[in-house]
Amino acid sequence: MMEIAKLLKVSHAKIYYWFKKYGIARRSRSESSYVKQNVNGNPFNIKSRLTLGERNLLLAGLMLYWAEGSRRNKHVIQIANLDYRMLTLFIKLLRNICGVSEHKVCLTVQLYKRFNETKTRSYWSRTLGIPPRFIAVNVHSDTRSKPNNQWSQYGLCPDRSTQYEIKKLD
Repeated sequence: MMEIAKLLKVSHAKIYYWFKKYGIARRSRSESSYVKQNVNGNPFNIKSRLTLGERNLLLAGLMLYWAEGSRRNKHVIQIANLDYRMLTLFIKLLRNICGVSEHKVCLTVQLYKRFNETKTRSYWSRTLGIPPRFIAVNVHSDTRSKPNNQWSQYGLCPDRSTQYEIKKLD
């Protein structure tokens, strides 16, 4: 609605009023974001004929998504995992079976403050084959949290990651 208001040079409140007055349905924020990011429609081009290996990859990827995925936002496919092998498998599914374009696969990493952000981005880029510009590193700064043996020097993928997107995958 903000874009409409800007285009028509009226206030956001005026647009909201018109929508309400004339019963115009509004998109949710997630749907609006999805449409804006996918102007050409559905970003998936899922293969219809699969080899046995591709079928196994599909099944493994679906099981991984079922176990580790987030279904809070229906416009983003996300998984959260620390194991690079799981993430590699999921990205392979997105690229090879689902036909997701490279610029749609990105990663968000949660990193404890004592570890190096540059090394973390480099590690995930090298390991998963994702350009560094598609890797966001969020440094964990909660002072109540104490490091333990499970903290990884390369961070972890939080639940809000992927946008096939993987929007952000770990």
